[in-house]
Amino acid sequence: MSGFTVATASQPFNDWGCLGSEQELFTKDTITMALPMKKAREIIRNLIGDEAVRIMDFLGSKKNMSEFSIAEHCKLDMQTIRHLLYRMNGLNIASYIRKKDREKGWYISYWTFNLSKVGELLSKMQREQLAKLRERLEREEDGQGNFFICPKGCVRVDFDQAVELTYHCPECGSLLTQQDNVKTIENIRDRIKELQKGIKVAS
Repeated sequence: MSGFTVATASQPFNDWGCLGSEQELFTKDTITMALPMKKAREIIRNLIGDEAVRIMDFLGSKKNMSEFSIAEHCKLDMQTIRHLLYRMNGLNIASYIRKKDREKGWYISYWTFNLSKVGELLSKMQREQLAKLRERLEREEDGQGNFFICPKGCVRVDFDQAVELTYHCPECGSLLTQQDNVKTIENIRDRIKELQKGIKVAS
C-alpha cells in the first residue's frame, strides 16, 4: 500500500467519522472567557497533564513564587518543574521574572499563574478548531457518498483509496462498506454553529 494514508484505530469510528476515543475539549460549558478553576484544570490537564494541574493549584492567585518553592510543594524534581513551567509559559498561561540570588550568585525564576489567559487560550483554540471543522465539512460534502469504512472500525477511506485497497481493510481484511456520511455532515454543521455561538458570546 502506498501513495496515501488511512486512518486507523483500535476503537470504532463515531458518527463524525472520527475515532471514538478522541476527547472533546470544546463543550458548551467551556465557551467563556472567565473560566472557573475547575474548567481551567480540565483544559490544562488535557494540554499538558496532571503535573501541570498540581502547579496551577499551588500557584493559584499567588504572585512571583520561586521555582524551588513550586518544586518542593508539588514534589517534583527541578528539571520536570522547569519543563512544565516553560510549557505553561509557551501557552501564555504562566509568566515569570528572573532575579539573581545575591548569596549563591545564580538566577532564580519566580512564577505567576494567569487564569485569565486560559480563557484567551481556549478562545484561540476554538477558532482554530472552527477553521478545521469548516475544512472537514467541505471535504465531507465534496465526498458525500464516497467514503468507505471497515465494519470493525479499523479504517475509513475515500473512494480512490478503497479502489486501491480492492475494498478490503488493510488491518483485518474485512470487506469495506460504503458509509452514508449524511449524519456526519449534520453533526459537523451543528458543531460549527455551537462554536460560532460560543465565540460570539466570548468576544
